[in-house]
Amino acid sequence: MRILINAMGVTKRKAGVGVYAKSLIDLLVSNDKIHLFVLAQDDDSDFDYQSLPNVTVLWVPSNLLRTPLIRLIFEQVVLPLILWKHHIDVVHSLHYSFPLISGRAKNVVTIHDMTSFSMPEVHLTFKRLYYRAFIRAAARLADALIFVSQSARSDLIARFGPPKGISVVIHHGKSDSFSPCWDQEPLQQVRNKYGLPSRFILYVGTIEPRKNLVRLVEAFSEIAALHPDTALVIAGSKGWMYDSLFECVSRLQLEARIFFPGFVAEEDKRFLICAADVFAYISLYEGFGLPVLEALACGIPTLTSNTSSLPEVAGVAALAVDPMDVEQIAFSLNRLLSDSVLRQELNKASLLQAAGFTWQKTAACTIRVYRDTLDNAIAELV
Repeated sequence: MRILINAMGVTKRKAGVGVYAKSLIDLLVSNDKIHLFVLAQDDDSDFDYQSLPNVTVLWVPSNLLRTPLIRLIFEQVVLPLILWKHHIDVVHSLHYSFPLISGRAKNVVTIHDMTSFSMPEVHLTFKRLYYRAFIRAAARLADALIFVSQSARSDLIARFGPPKGISVVIHHGKSDSFSPCWDQEPLQQVRNKYGLPSRFILYVGTIEPRKNLVRLVEAFSEIAALHPDTALVIAGSKGWMYDSLFECVSRLQLEARIFFPGFVAEEDKRFLICAADVFAYISLYEGFGLPVLEALACGIPTLTSNTSSLPEVAGVAALAVDPMDVEQIAFSLNRLLSDSVLRQELNKASLLQAAGFTWQKTAACTIRVYRDTLDNAIAELV
């Protein structure tokens, strides 16, 4: 099979979609029955697989892709020519948008979430319209849709009905590097590197409205006096519409108790999670919720939301709360910090829960989708 992975939308600072892309491609390149073409930004060395005989990397100037209109033109005009030139069998677009004209190549599209419809207020206007247009098109035109959770699949079907092509749920996996760490030295090193205290509640992810960080800060303010030695660490890049978060921190006079270390390098993430007393991820909506899975894999007591995909990921291995209820969030944070028996129970349950999610399983299921898509195409010709 000649497979092209459209990773143009992935930047070198990898959060959820970027981790998915890198983890999936790393496993696909090891399959000698696939000739893999990777379309990637030219400043992203993570995708430099040029030494492998069955991989062709097609670099796109990253400065061009920063302009949304140029990226759109490239994807709809240049990419179809690339598919034709290289005789591609399947083009897999990893982040909603895909070439509407793909010639003989079959279109596989990954749908991460439906927030552009269900939570339009958390997106900038252009992104909201862009995602909506391509999700609608994918439901009608794509040969196969891959959803990262049953929640995301159900949301699309509720809005548009069953999609035209193959429709499957393939969960994300976790890197083998995420596991408990009993050695205190690397944990202290990561605290020192990012200027963090010895005890803290941790959030990891992009800073944007959907992550519900204002309510997390408000809940923390209610228990701060009960745990004077515990800080709140909000680790991640600034995304968009984040001013209200910093205004909340200032209004509650918590500047000395809340830390913003910024983007955390992938090699530091495991140690940062393992150094935390509690991991808190009370997002309003998630397509999957990879940070929750990573925290579970590290055995850290975790607080998450009872909405969207997060119950699929966490199972019974985390405390789940209504993300709109600040009092409930505060009560649960206090429980996780104070109840040693609960912490031990969640530690055991989290390791069992996380063991069921692997990138190897993700890659194997994805390859099966490629094959099924091609088999359907052959059957239509008979």
